[in-house]
Amino acid sequence: MTPAKRLLLVGGSATHLSKARASGADILWVRMPDETGPADAGRGVEVVHADYADEETLRRIAREAHAARPFDAVVSLTEPGLDPAARINDLLGLGGTGYEVAHRFTDKNLMRLRLVEAAVPGIRIVASALVEDERSLRDFGAAHGYPFIVKPTCGTASFGVLKVETEDGTAAAWQEIGRLRDSDHPLVRAYDLGEFIMEEYIDGPLCSAEAFSFAGHHVVATVTEAITEESNHVHVGHAVPARVSPAVEADVVRVTAAFLDAMGYRDGASHTEFKLTPGGPVIIESQSRVGGALLGDLIETVYGVDLQELAFGWPLGTARALAERPEPRGGAASWLIVSEPGKVREVRGLEEILARPDTVGVDLWVGPGDVIRSFDGQWDGLGHVASRGEDTTDAIERCRRSLAELRILTD
Repeated sequence: MTPAKRLLLVGGSATHLSKARASGADILWVRMPDETGPADAGRGVEVVHADYADEETLRRIAREAHAARPFDAVVSLTEPGLDPAARINDLLGLGGTGYEVAHRFTDKNLMRLRLVEAAVPGIRIVASALVEDERSLRDFGAAHGYPFIVKPTCGTASFGVLKVETEDGTAAAWQEIGRLRDSDHPLVRAYDLGEFIMEEYIDGPLCSAEAFSFAGHHVVATVTEAITEESNHVHVGHAVPARVSPAVEADVVRVTAAFLDAMGYRDGASHTEFKLTPGGPVIIESQSRVGGALLGDLIETVYGVDLQELAFGWPLGTARALAERPEPRGGAASWLIVSEPGKVREVRGLEEILARPDTVGVDLWVGPGDVIRSFDGQWDGLGHVASRGEDTTDAIERCRRSLAELRILTD
């Protein structure tokens, strides 16, 4: 018998493990010390708890395990694991995305600098600069106008995104940057949020391109419509396929491919966010992974393509490349779950929602006894409800109805 392939999985959830196991590979799963779960994840899976964000720790684990039995691929589908996995690709020469390319996605300043350097026709350059002090905020506003956006160069879930409306707001923005740097918020502990970037404000509806790259051939599975809460820039809703014209969709697909080429990205999933403007789609940011908010489930429901399984099967050589974009069947949408802050006393309606035939999934992260923080950003959401429908509008309506039936009672 041919021996099974071997995969190093860096971080991620039980869902990621399940998708990785579908490849048929034996798996070494490296998880953070405080991540919970069974010590035995099943046959062919070894679990090691270690701080994989520490470069030397992960290098030691990878070297020793690779010497005993070589890995065929290393993959991470979680934001904190992308750079560490890329470093191991470089260390072991596994042929996947290396650190130089991966870090262009995880560092928003490097992404902007790369696009300036590449100067690709059709990709609009967004003015940007690093925040140095309060005066740098005023200088940027004077040079590029108000409002403008301030956000951490790394991180996820729209955490720490500020909109500076006027020159009078620069002092408050500088004060908030200091507060965020000293915060004990989980995202501050998970990422180094010392560095912030300023970007010119781009007005227009938000969408994203969910793509997979096969040796430089970029296939956009779908364009996703994003519904944003203007008060805190949180993406509260996502729906596929986006309700845009064929011409706009074609522009997004074209710019996505040009962007991924400019970034040097050749293999794997990507989630690239755009603002749609009269002059065409403008890139806001991108991640070299499948998007969150149950987007993978929405895409599988509507297009029959599992991007997470592809993320493991493609580097292991067990999955075929998509020759062209898949065709949609119906629509699907997900919505962020929120609740009043306090200690959870009871959750109502969950079983009824899960039993509905139009429910795609629910990933509720809290239960009785858990404490809910105030809703200041996407990271403070409590999970998502996702539904399918005859088209995108129908899916959104069904999703909102299901969300209204879910009640989280707090004290």
